Amino acid sequence: MKRFAVLTDVHGNTYALKAALRDIKEQRVDHLFCMGDLIGIGPFSNQVCEYFYSLKDTEIVRGNHDEAVLALMNGEPYPESRIDVKEHHQWIADRLYKRYANWLESLPRQINTKIEARTFQFAHYPMDTKSSLLPISEDPFDQLVPPNGENFSQLDELEAETVVCFGHDHDVHHFSMNDRVFFNPGSLGCYNEPYARYGIIEIDGRKVRFVKRRVPYPMDTYLEHLNRIDFPRKEVILKLFQKNRRAHHDTTETHCISSDHNNE
Repeated sequence: MKRFAVLTDVHGNTYALKAALRDIKEQRVDHLFCMGDLIGIGPFSNQVCEYFYSLKDTEIVRGNHDEAVLALMNGEPYPESRIDVKEHHQWIADRLYKRYANWLESLPRQINTKIEARTFQFAHYPMDTKSSLLPISEDPFDQLVPPNGENFSQLDELEAETVVCFGHDHDVHHFSMNDRVFFNPGSLGCYNEPYARYGIIEIDGRKVRFVKRRVPYPMDTYLEHLNRIDFPRKEVILKLFQKNRRAHHDTTETHCISSDHNNE
């Protein structure tokens, strides 16, 4: 049996990432896959890249925030649909270390691999072949939104029984369509509750089991740290964490889902 972790949309949240990586180490998984958006939203892009840069047994794809920042650094067209975020991305681009920019640029958009008897695809967001060739300025990650079976049914090039792990949409998703399973563990670093979310996938032959994990982290300390720094869109970003926030006192929660189920 193989066990690997999947996480996505860290968005510069080093506090949530540290908690998740500590828990992942305790879970003794064989591998880690990250579905992009390491940077953007939070101001700690170099710190997040440093963590991933030094990890072993880890594979990572680029997300739309990663590519948008790189476009600014390279003098390439920036997506007009994200013009309200451009000042924030430029602030990150001006501070991102060159070695991490080069490293992010070397990452693929998709990883397709076989694990045990199953085919897996890891991507920031599912896209067809045509979209996968588009530059970030043409919003390739937003061609099939929102994430649902009707939109993803257009992905005819996927093999039957492929498991697609994705992010981009910050909510948790788990559903099946045309003999394919789609799984999003939810944003790890941009979530309005004090938990870092990620998933563990267990493969035993053709049987696949999905485990959702929520790991407590000191979100109040993270927000205090954000408050001490001046950066563009700071108030908007702080509101992302405060919206509909509820108090929680429970410890790490594990929720198992069978891949045989169409819905959560």
